[in-house]
Amino acid sequence: MSISEPFATLVGDWSGTNRLNLSWMPDPIFESPSTAVVRSRVGGQFVEIAYTWSYEGKPQEGLLLFGIQKDGSATAFWTDSWHSANVLMACKGEVTDVGALVLFGSYPVPDHPDWGWRTDVIPKGDGFRYVMYNVSPDGDEELAVETDFVRKNQTDLN
Repeated sequence: MSISEPFATLVGDWSGTNRLNLSWMPDPIFESPSTAVVRSRVGGQFVEIAYTWSYEGKPQEGLLLFGIQKDGSATAFWTDSWHSANVLMACKGEVTDVGALVLFGSYPVPDHPDWGWRTDVIPKGDGFRYVMYNVSPDGDEELAVETDFVRKNQTDLN
């Protein structure tokens, strides 16, 4: 397994705006600055996306580690300090015909069926979109987080 284009081109440092969607709140969208560091791992077999954001002034961070097979199938582990603290979610998915990585995992909800979590990594031109959805046991998807990342300039790194 090795990471193919366009995911290999994501290696680098990124910035964007994180939009956390809490639909049950009167003002459901919480925006904060976000950064991402994308690295090739294990000899180019995997991609690691380490990202930061904040909620109510408190720093948050997350990590996605994924690999893609030659047939386009993918496996990943994901965690986030706000959504899934202290838990690694195992995910499976694929690269779609339009080049997006779509991953699915699940998490337990006490006294209820498990809920799903969908993560999309969508390379685009000079950046990438990182989008997450909460998925009900019935399969209804609700936007949870979306971030559009653009590559940081070298001068931004100093």
